[in-house]
Amino acid sequence: MGMLDWFKGIMKGDKGTPEQALAAAAGTGSDENGAEIAGLNFKTAVDAHMKWKVRLESYISGTSTEQLKVEVVCRDDQCPLGKWIYDQGGEKFGYSETFFDMKVHHAMFHRCAGKVLAAAQAGDSESATRLLNTGEYVKASERVKMLLARLFVMASEGKEAIDSHVRWKARLRDFIQGKSQEDLKADAVSRDDQCTLGKWIYGIGGERFSSNPAFSVLKSRHAQFHRCAGDVLEVAGRGDSQTALHMLEEGAYPDASEQVAAAIVKLFQKPSPVA
Repeated sequence: MGMLDWFKGIMKGDKGTPEQALAAAAGTGSDENGAEIAGLNFKTAVDAHMKWKVRLESYISGTSTEQLKVEVVCRDDQCPLGKWIYDQGGEKFGYSETFFDMKVHHAMFHRCAGKVLAAAQAGDSESATRLLNTGEYVKASERVKMLLARLFVMASEGKEAIDSHVRWKARLRDFIQGKSQEDLKADAVSRDDQCTLGKWIYGIGGERFSSNPAFSVLKSRHAQFHRCAGDVLEVAGRGDSQTALHMLEEGAYPDASEQVAAAIVKLFQKPSPVA
């Protein structure tokens, strides 16, 4: 199981104890640096979030050596994830509904954790244990974990989609020059829902950005780009490789490619603050 697959499993709600999930992550054999985006290692963040229950259980049972304070634990801006949310996370993902939801549920989680700790410090271990294992704490904890995973998948697949678009020119050039092992067909390449970026647009990208006008622009320009790429292959298929190669450098194809790149930048661009 790769790192991205592990996050997708969390996003889909795969069941398992925290210990099992952590063991599965450790067994991926993946470089954990691949889980870092915008200054946050998402796997480390999920790990730390999942360990909160163990930390609180130890505190309730009296086996913890931590000096936890309710006024600190109940705040959502003191833990590493919270500090990221209010810094680089907000700068990078502030446009995202998923990020906003995660921020809200993360704040709820810390309020619930504070209640658990307050009960434990009042000597009511029974109530503290009940609060920890049922109700709002459990719901908030699961939502934070799932939303972190969704944000990671969204960012990772979006980046992969962008990278794949950049590689199209080299793929087409190699195919026209007979240097490629790919069997590119004009009718397939002309479609905008078959490439990695297209699948992202019609999948998780569309789910998260459909209400954003910049996404509609990207979708339209991406479709135009694939029509142009299909035209290049049609010319190459008629045996006119010189013209096809020229089309990659001048005219509709490079214009369409640049338009897609500009639309991608616009989509992920942080909105300017309103004066």
